Amino acid sequence: MSSQRKNNPNFHFSGTKIFEAVNGVDEFLKTLEREFFAEAKIQCHFNSANNKADLILDLNFNFGLTEILRHFNDGNWSSVVYPKESKMHMSSCFTKALEKLNSQNNHTLDIVEASFHYADTSIVVSRTSDYSIPKQIGAILSKISEHFVYFTKGLTEMPYEVFVPVYEGKAQNVFEPKKCQSSYFDYWGLYFEDNVHHRVMIYSLNNKELCHEDLFLLE
Repeated sequence: MSSQRKNNPNFHFSGTKIFEAVNGVDEFLKTLEREFFAEAKIQCHFNSANNKADLILDLNFNFGLTEILRHFNDGNWSSVVYPKESKMHMSSCFTKALEKLNSQNNHTLDIVEASFHYADTSIVVSRTSDYSIPKQIGAILSKISEHFVYFTKGLTEMPYEVFVPVYEGKAQNVFEPKKCQSSYFDYWGLYFEDNVHHRVMIYSLNNKELCHEDLFLLE
């Protein structure tokens, strides 16, 4: 999980939005910007042998996570009026945008990682199966809202990065996503500031508990 984002939760990728190798990418980004009220940027990594392309998406917001959760839970996200419809609308719009992008290209495209950079924290979501990020993003945000008071230690400390999902590793400081869709709602990895050090903790959604990483990393 080491990256420039550790020291700067509002880290932005630089560079153009338009890529000659991907048709329709600018329209795709504009759709996400409109639906998420954010600035969208993307990186593309091609695998010519498999005729596939992995996309790394960054969405940058000029407001905090608590504000977006309030709109999401109040049911006034975009044009919808109920919290349940907010969740369905977000995933549906994201999935349709990615499906349209795929229809405009001869190679398969999917989001391998999506980072949501808010004013107070960053949420980094990894792919667990095909289209898992767009299909599950509404449910993930709903779970973030549901568990917000627990992983912020009773609203006393905000992690500066949240990794969704993580699982037990075999080496120190190594987290990897599981290969099943349900793993989004098992364990998350959290980074907290601790003077000059970074405290890494694991949050169990099932137990609503924070644990130190060494309780989960074996060997």
